[in-house]
Amino acid sequence: MSVNRKRIRKSLFYGVPAFITVCALYYIYSTTPFLDRVMRPEGLVTFQNGKYNYRVPLDPESPWPKFRANATQTGRSPVLPQSTSESDRKPWIFRTGKGIFSSAVVDRDGTVYIGSADHYFYAIRVDGTLKWKVRTDEVIDSAALLDDRGRVYVGSGDAHVYAIDRDSGKVVWKSRAHTVEEVQEQFDLKTYNVDWFEGNIGMLPDGSIIAPNDNYLIYALDRNTGERKQIYFGNELMWSLPAVNPKTGRIFSGSQFVAMKNIFAWDAETGEKIWASGGLGSNAASPLLTSTSPDGALVLGGYDGIVRAYSQDNGKELWSFGTRDHIYASPAQQPDGSIIQASADGSVYALNPENGEMIWQYDTLEPIRSSPAIDGNGVIYVGSGEGKLFAINPDGSLRWAYQCITEERNDLNGSPGLGYDGVYIAGESGEIFFVPYDYPLSNAGKNDPRSIQGPGEILPDDGVFLVWTGRFGSLDPEPPEAIDANEPIVLRIFVRKDGDTILSSFDGDSLEVEFSGIETEPVVALAANQRFLSLMPQETWVGPGGGELEVKLKGNYLVDQSRIGLKFFGGDPGGSFEETFRFLILPRKSSGDEIVMPYRIPKEPGDPATALEFSRLAAPNPTMLPSWNQIGFDSLHYLAGFVESSGNKAILWVIPGKLDSETGLTVTEPELEDRFVLELDYDHGLLSFYNYHPFILTFIGSWDMPFGKYRISTKADPRTGAIQRKAALNAMVLGDDLEFYGKFLKIMGLTDFWTGHMWVYGGMNAGFWNDGVVQAPDSAKVGNVSFRREDGYVVADIQGGHFKKGEHVFGILLVDARTGKPAQAEYARGIEILGDESGSITSVKLPLSQEIQGEVRAYYMVDTYPAARATLAAP
Repeated sequence: MSVNRKRIRKSLFYGVPAFITVCALYYIYSTTPFLDRVMRPEGLVTFQNGKYNYRVPLDPESPWPKFRANATQTGRSPVLPQSTSESDRKPWIFRTGKGIFSSAVVDRDGTVYIGSADHYFYAIRVDGTLKWKVRTDEVIDSAALLDDRGRVYVGSGDAHVYAIDRDSGKVVWKSRAHTVEEVQEQFDLKTYNVDWFEGNIGMLPDGSIIAPNDNYLIYALDRNTGERKQIYFGNELMWSLPAVNPKTGRIFSGSQFVAMKNIFAWDAETGEKIWASGGLGSNAASPLLTSTSPDGALVLGGYDGIVRAYSQDNGKELWSFGTRDHIYASPAQQPDGSIIQASADGSVYALNPENGEMIWQYDTLEPIRSSPAIDGNGVIYVGSGEGKLFAINPDGSLRWAYQCITEERNDLNGSPGLGYDGVYIAGESGEIFFVPYDYPLSNAGKNDPRSIQGPGEILPDDGVFLVWTGRFGSLDPEPPEAIDANEPIVLRIFVRKDGDTILSSFDGDSLEVEFSGIETEPVVALAANQRFLSLMPQETWVGPGGGELEVKLKGNYLVDQSRIGLKFFGGDPGGSFEETFRFLILPRKSSGDEIVMPYRIPKEPGDPATALEFSRLAAPNPTMLPSWNQIGFDSLHYLAGFVESSGNKAILWVIPGKLDSETGLTVTEPELEDRFVLELDYDHGLLSFYNYHPFILTFIGSWDMPFGKYRISTKADPRTGAIQRKAALNAMVLGDDLEFYGKFLKIMGLTDFWTGHMWVYGGMNAGFWNDGVVQAPDSAKVGNVSFRREDGYVVADIQGGHFKKGEHVFGILLVDARTGKPAQAEYARGIEILGDESGSITSVKLPLSQEIQGEVRAYYMVDTYPAARATLAAP
C-alpha cells in the first residue's frame, strides 16, 4: 500500500507541473505571434492614365467603387481633390423618404449610388438631380458596388441582391438568400434572425459578388447570373464585409457573435474556414488588411470598444487598443501605415500600426459610427452623430467641418464616399449630402453658417458637464428654458481634461437628485453604464397651471475605470459636481373643450375609432442600440387604436404595421406577433402613453425584447388631436429575461450587473394612421362572437365568420372591470388563432398571465378595432 501511495505522490509531483507547463506552452503558442508582421501597406492602389489598379474587377474609373474603397478595405483612395474654385461645385442636398444608414459609392461622373429605409435604391447625378431609382420590398442598409461592366450591385432587407444597369436603372437579375428555415434544413445551422442583406457588397478577384446576410451565411454570386457559387458559414448576423487578399486567396470577416469566435478567415475558392478568433464584443465593422503579404495583418474594432490587429495567417492577436465606447466604424489606413479608427465614444484615433499605441486623438461631441475615408493627400473625412462632416488633417488637427443635418434626427451614421469634386454622405434625416472639397475654406464657404474652420476641436478644454440629451441623441450644453409637463429630462456626464475627452461616469453611490416644484414623485433611473441619467414624470411634473421645476444634482464622478469587454467597473474619484437646472413648465389652457380628448372612442359596436401610428423609432441611448438596430428601429411601425376611455384616460390596442413599398402607405403586418396595450393619460393636449407591466416586442430578427416599463410622451392640438411634437420614449428592458443574449448584455455594459435592467431613451414619430379614423369591419366577415373562460385562457368562439388566418392581426384584449386597467396577459406571443379546413377563423385563445378574479370586459380585436365585445362574469 505504501509503495502505491509513493507512486501516486510521485506522479502528482511530476505530472501536475508537466500538465500546467504543457497548457501554458500551448496557450503561448496559440496566442503569441513569433514572426514579424507586415503592418505597413505595400502595393497601394494607384491612379494612372485615368484608371485605378484595384486588383479585382471593380470599376477602374471610379474613385470610390465599394465600401472601404478597395479589396483590402484600407478606406483610402488616391484621388487628389480639386479645389472648390477648380470644380465650381456648390453643396447640395437630395432628400429620400426615410432615414439612410448605408454608405455612398461614386462613379467617374460623380453619380452617387445609395439606398434608403424608404425601400428605394437611388442614383443621384453630380448636380444633385435624380437619375433613376429602383424599388425593393424592404429597407436598404447595404452599400453598393460598381463593377467594370457598367453594373451596380446592392443588397436589400427583402432578402435579395440586385444587379442593376447603371445607365438605365433596369434590374438585370435578383438573387435570393436562404430563409432561416432553409438554412437549418439544408445546413443543419440553427439561426435566430432573419434573411436580410444588411452587410455591404464586395468582390472576389474572379469578379464574384460577395454578399453577407443576416442568416449567418456569406454568399459568393456569379455576377452574370446571380447564381450561388460558394457559401461561407458564419455563426451570427454577418454585417461585416469580408476583406479580400488577392494574393493569398483568403477572405476575412467579423461576425455579430458576442464573444471570442467572431472573426474568421476562409479560403475564397473552397469556402473552407481556416481559423477563428475574436474578442468580447460583436463585430459589425469590416476588417482592413495592412498588406497583401501572407505575413500581413488585419485590423478590426468590435462592440467591446477595442480595436485589435490579428495575423492574417493564423488569427493570433498582435496588439489591442481600447476606446471609451463600442466600435461600429471600420478602420482606415494612411500610406505611412497609421491606423485611423473612429469610435462611438465620439473620438477619432490615429494608432501606430506596429504596436497599437495612440499617435493622436480628435474629439467630437457625439458618437461616431461613420467609417473614415482618406483622400490622396491624407485628409480624413468622417460623419458624426451631431450631423457634421469632419475633415481632419493627417496630424489630427481639424481642417474643417460642415453641418450637414440641421434637424432633430441628425445622426450622420453613413460613411463618406469620395468623388473627384467632393464628398458624398447620407444620414438619419433621409438626406444625401454633397460637400465640395475644402468648400468651408473657400470665400463662399466662410460665409456659409454651416461651415466651421479648424484647427482646434469644437469643445472646451477642461470641465465637468451635465449635458442635456435630446430624444434623438443630440447633446446640447445649453438645456431648453421651457419644457412640457410630461417631458422627461435626460442628462449625460461629459468630462474634458487637458484638451481631451476622458472616460468618466456618475458615481451612483454619491449621486443625489433633489426636485422642487413638483406634484408627483418622478422616476430617477441611472443607466447601467452610469453615463446618462433619466428623470421621468409620472405622468406630469406639475398641474395644468404650469410653474417652475428645479432639479439639483450633486455627487462625484469616476475616472480610470477597469474593464472586461465593454463593462467598466471600479474607477477612481475624478472630482465632484453640483449643478442646478431650472425649467419653466408650460401651462396648459383649461377651457372645457381642451379637457375632453379629441379622439373617437367606439362606445358602441360599429362606431368609428381613432387610430394613431408610431414610427421611425430611434433609441440613441444607450449608444450601442443604434449600432445594433438603427435601420431596424427606423423601419418599425406600430398602429394604436382607441378601444375604451374613462374621463381623461384611455386604453389603446397596439399592433405591428409596415410600409407598403408600392403605395408608400402604412399597412398592418399580420406576420409579426407583436401586440401590446398602452394606457393613455390625456392632460389638456399632453399625451402620456404607458405600460408599466412586463411585455415583449420584437427587437431584431427573432429576438424578443422583454420590457418592464414603456412610456411614450408627446403633445397634440387639443382641438384636432393632431400630434405637434416628436414623441419621447423611455423604457426599461428586463435583460435577464432575454433568452441566450441576456448574459452577454452585461459584458457589453448595457444591462445592470445585479438587476439586469437596461434603461432606454429615444424618440419616434407619432401621428394619425392614414386619415386617423378606422371603421368597423364588415359584421358578416366578423361572424357571431362569444367569449368564455377556459383553464387559464379567455377564448373567443366565432361562428359564421369569413376572416382568414393571416388576413389581419387578430387578438383579444381584456380590461379589469373593477380597476379599468388592462389585464395582464400574453398578448404578444401567446395568442392562438384557430381555423377550419377552409382557413376561416373559428376561435382565438388568449393565455392569462395571472387569473383574473373579478369581471372583465373582453374585446375581439381585428387589427386596431374592437369588432366584438362582452363582459365576462367572475369565475
